[in-house]
Amino acid sequence: MTVRSRTMPRALLMAVASVVVAAGCGGGGGSGNEGAGSTTPVRGGELVMAVNVEGQTMDPVWCATHAFDRCLPVFGTLLRFDTEDEEFVPAMASSFESEDGITWTLKLREGVQFSDGTPFDADAVVFNWDRVKDPANLSPSARIAAPLTWRVIDPLTVELVSAEPNFQLPWALAQGLGMIGSPTAIAQLGADFGNAPVGAGPFLLDAWTRNSEARFSANPDYWDEGAPYLDTFVLKVIGQDDQRLNALRTGEIDINWSLLSKDARTVEAEGFTVHALPLVGGTGLNLNFEDPDLKDPQLRLAVLKTFDSAQINSAVYPGDEPVDAFLFPDSEYRDDTLGTFPEKNLPEAQALLDEYLAKTGKSDLTLRLSTFAGLPALEQVAQLIQSQVQQLDGVRVEIESMDYATLQGVLRSGKFQMGIAATLSQHMDAIYDTFHSDGTNNITGYSNPKVDEALEVSRASKDPEVVAEAYKVINGEISNDAPLRNWRYQTGYIFTPGYVKGLVLTGTLSGAGVYLDRAWVDK
Repeated sequence: MTVRSRTMPRALLMAVASVVVAAGCGGGGGSGNEGAGSTTPVRGGELVMAVNVEGQTMDPVWCATHAFDRCLPVFGTLLRFDTEDEEFVPAMASSFESEDGITWTLKLREGVQFSDGTPFDADAVVFNWDRVKDPANLSPSARIAAPLTWRVIDPLTVELVSAEPNFQLPWALAQGLGMIGSPTAIAQLGADFGNAPVGAGPFLLDAWTRNSEARFSANPDYWDEGAPYLDTFVLKVIGQDDQRLNALRTGEIDINWSLLSKDARTVEAEGFTVHALPLVGGTGLNLNFEDPDLKDPQLRLAVLKTFDSAQINSAVYPGDEPVDAFLFPDSEYRDDTLGTFPEKNLPEAQALLDEYLAKTGKSDLTLRLSTFAGLPALEQVAQLIQSQVQQLDGVRVEIESMDYATLQGVLRSGKFQMGIAATLSQHMDAIYDTFHSDGTNNITGYSNPKVDEALEVSRASKDPEVVAEAYKVINGEISNDAPLRNWRYQTGYIFTPGYVKGLVLTGTLSGAGVYLDRAWVDK
C-alpha cells in the first residue's frame, strides 16, 4: 500500500472512504452563493472562524485528536485525506508506504524547518511519537501508538512497524500521530509548550485568550511556496449556535462551524455558502459499562428503552430524522438483520428496572448524567433524556453540567455513569478507537469479542468486500448494545459568505474542520 502524490489503492479507498459517498453527499461540497469575482487567489487579509468549545492545550500529543482546528494551523499534519477525491495525499510527509500493512516507510520533505529553525526531520518525528507513548503526557493517541514501534533510518526516513497488519494506519498520520512539534521548543518550554506551541505549519500562534480567541499570523517560512495566502487567522469560541449564526450574519466572523442541518437550510436560503461533510457516528448518550450500576445489562436496556430520538429531534433539531441504528440508513455497512437500536417500550423498561431493583435489594436508583455547560442545545437534550428516563418509577436522573475540558477529563477517566459526548469522524476506522476493547476513545469501557474481531479484520484485510462485511457486523453489534445511543445522523457543516475561497474540509472528532493554507479572501 502506498500514499504518494495523489494515489491510493482501491482496497483502502473502499475501506475508509466510501462512507462519505454512502451518506449521500460528496465530502467538502459547497452549496448556496459561492460569490462572484476572481478565481485567482488573492494574497493577504484575515479570516475569522468560530467554534463552540475551547481546547485544553495546544500540545500535539493531545490536540491532534481533541482540538484539531486549534492546532492544525501551527503544526499541519504528516498526511491529509482529500475528501473531494477520496484519497490520502502528502502534506508534511512526501510518502508513506507499506506492502504488508506491518512495515511502513515514512519519507519526509526536504528542507522543512520548524518556525524556530529546528529541522523537521526523522529525529523530530520520533521524538514526538515517543512523547505520545509516554504515560506522563496522557495522550489520547497513546493506544494508537501502543502497537507501533519506530526507528530513524536516515534524516528524512522513519521505519514504522505495526504489531498486526493495519492498512488503515494512514489515518493516524492524518490525525492522532500527524502533528509534530519542535523538539527544541518542547525541551525548553516543558509543560508550557501547550500554551506557546512551535510547529512547521502554515501559521504561527501570536496570542491565545482561553474561552475567547486565538490569533495566528502567516508563517513566512512555510514549506509550501506561496502559502498561506492569508495574513491572519483568528479562531473564536462562541458556544451558542444562534450567537455564531448572528456573528456570521453581521460579519463578526467569516467561517461558522456547525452540526445543525436546520441552520444549514436557513443560511443557504440567506445566500451563504454551505460546505457539508457527512460524518460517521454522532453525538449521543454514552453509558459507562464499568459503572457499578450500569454494568448490569438489564439496567442499561431499561434506560435505552426509554430513549426517544424523535422527541429530541423534534424539540431541538427540527427536520432531522430519528435514529434506529448507529450508521446512516443508506450506508453500505448496514444490515439491519444484524442489529438495530433497542426500540422505545416503557412497560418493558419498567419491568427491567423493577427486576434490577429487586435483585440488588434497592428501593430506588439515582443516575448521573454528565453534559456540557454553556451549549443550550445539548443542555436541552440532557433535560429531555432526564425526563424520558424519569418516566420510570424508581429512578431519578441528576444532570451534571461542566465545561468542555472538565467533561473530557471526567469521561476519559471513567468517572461518570451517563455522559453526552460525540463520536464523529469522516472515516469508518474511527469506530475502532471508540468501540474496540483497547480503543483510544473507548470512554464507555465497552467490550464485545465480535466487535473486536470484526474491527481487527477491518484493519488487516485489503479486500473491500471483507472489510464491508466486518463493518456490517460492527454496526449491528454496537446498535444492539448501544454503548453510544445517538439521536440523529450528523453532518459537519461550515458556513461562509461567498467571498471566502479555497477552504478544504476534513473530518474531526467534533465535526467538520478546515485546512486554511490555501484559503483566501475575495472581497
